[in-house]
Amino acid sequence: MARNLRTRHGEIDLLLRRRRTWIAVEVKARRDHPAPERCVEPEQLDRIERSLLAIAAQLQPRPRRLRIDVVSVRWSAAGPDLLHFPSWRSVAWPPVASGGSHRPHAARPRWSTSPAQPSDPIPLTMPALAEQIIPRRKLLLMLSETALFMVIVLVGTSVPPLTSRSFVLTEWSAPLGRGLLTSLAIALICQASLSYNDLYDWKTAQNRAELANRLVRSCGYALVMLGFLSMFAGTLLSLPGLQDPNGETWKLILLVGIAYGAVFLFRHAFHWFFYKWRFGERVLVLGSSNEAVQLSRMVLDNPHSGYELVGLVEEPAQPPLEPVPGGPALLGPLTDLRGLCREEGISRIVVALRERRGRVPVDSLLACRMDGVQIEEREAMYERLTGKLAVESMRHSYLIYGRGFTKDPLTMVMKRVLDILASTLGLVLSLPLWLFAAVAIKLTSRGPIFFSQERVGQDGQTFHLIKFRTMRTDAEKESGPVWAQKNDHRVTKIGRLLRRSRIDEIPQFLNILGGQMSFVGPRPERPHFVAQLQRDIPFYPLRHTVKPGLTGWAQVRHPYGASTEDAQEKLRYDLYYIKNLGFLFDLNIILRTVAVILRGQGSR
Repeated sequence: MARNLRTRHGEIDLLLRRRRTWIAVEVKARRDHPAPERCVEPEQLDRIERSLLAIAAQLQPRPRRLRIDVVSVRWSAAGPDLLHFPSWRSVAWPPVASGGSHRPHAARPRWSTSPAQPSDPIPLTMPALAEQIIPRRKLLLMLSETALFMVIVLVGTSVPPLTSRSFVLTEWSAPLGRGLLTSLAIALICQASLSYNDLYDWKTAQNRAELANRLVRSCGYALVMLGFLSMFAGTLLSLPGLQDPNGETWKLILLVGIAYGAVFLFRHAFHWFFYKWRFGERVLVLGSSNEAVQLSRMVLDNPHSGYELVGLVEEPAQPPLEPVPGGPALLGPLTDLRGLCREEGISRIVVALRERRGRVPVDSLLACRMDGVQIEEREAMYERLTGKLAVESMRHSYLIYGRGFTKDPLTMVMKRVLDILASTLGLVLSLPLWLFAAVAIKLTSRGPIFFSQERVGQDGQTFHLIKFRTMRTDAEKESGPVWAQKNDHRVTKIGRLLRRSRIDEIPQFLNILGGQMSFVGPRPERPHFVAQLQRDIPFYPLRHTVKPGLTGWAQVRHPYGASTEDAQEKLRYDLYYIKNLGFLFDLNIILRTVAVILRGQGSR
């Protein structure tokens, strides 16, 4: 958060934050001393302690704990070794009220003849990718609702009037363990139904009327899935308070309905709690550009992300912005940025200036940074909120010097293993669909069963993509290469079904096994369109730095693209995927793809 931070009591070498624990680190490096950490004097620790207490009231988020660590630099024949001694001293916070003596509790180190081992590095911030896949507040909501479903099902079947067998919940036993697993399975079914109905999408769930409507539909889907589970795998259901869960299904139906009513009430309480006590990270946007206003609206429209927009500070020598009802608060031009951050408890400043050359208030931003305020560019916040890159306003330096775009060998090996396993399993499970598609195509239209088309792959190399044929054989005889349109007249009747169900994509498993494609990646385009898009869209060739995929981040986040504008929007998602390439990200996309297929979205 800061280096060489000067206070009236002394200097703090490094100021770190791990969630709401603030850490002052004293660094000791002496070549002529075998144990530099022994050179830390009690008086020096007292000065650091007073410095921490002096600045604690200004730190955002408010500290829950203060401590002092020591990092020792020792020299050996192999070079310097860094040893970390965490919690060298714990500082009592908050200080006691005036009128009594206050002596901070100090945890003195214990000396040992055995060599100390450095601890793991402290993560200062959660990666942007993890925030995009599942924000912290959304994760907390999902875990809370999982516990809510489990408690209602397990307790509701174990106490009168619904219990049919006496059972003591407070004593651990094998039936209780099976009951926990059963209630967890029911909770996961309910949450899958909530997710299918977009009830973890804040824009959908924030409407109270829409929330109630979708909860009712979600409850119906959950009961249908629970009914199938009871029908085909009823022996797996085991609740300690029910004599025969299959014969007492009405009790589970009643409890699931009660649980959904509890979820409705819990969601209102959950959001009220976070807004009332302002747990969000307070953000200030600096700039008078259209991008600054757009980003401010994004923060306001995405409260699930955990950010609370304080307002927008206008840049000097620019026309004043006009206030918009429901828009960001305008805090006026830049005067005392550091004082404003201290007064409002700002923890992050997003720079989105209209003109950066010679206009960046470096001194003000540096002063705020030394106070522990995070400073970042507009592109970083945009990426975190939307899960895509701002291609239209992005500079080359952001891609060159920013994090991401790493392709370590282990990640690429795991990705290839996932490709082989997923495509092999897909081929085996889809064999009946191959037979259905082949017969249906032959019976309804003239021409071959399969359709092969040239596409652009990794490093610009072309390959032939294989699909089930869904159009007439002379589809482009007169028009030449054109985008597929909605209700395209060239698509056959059976082709519409194959496209909507994505059965036409199944032969691409062969492309994946052949190494021309990956299971997850940017969708491959035809050379004709690639040549056109490379001229019109900046950074477009970057999507060819990885293998194209059967599905991708753009496919699960954006509808079917059939224009240059759609291609640019998909590129934003594709570059985000390439930047954050990883095994867990691929699994996340595969699971989202299943939901997209079940909803029949994104096909044309």
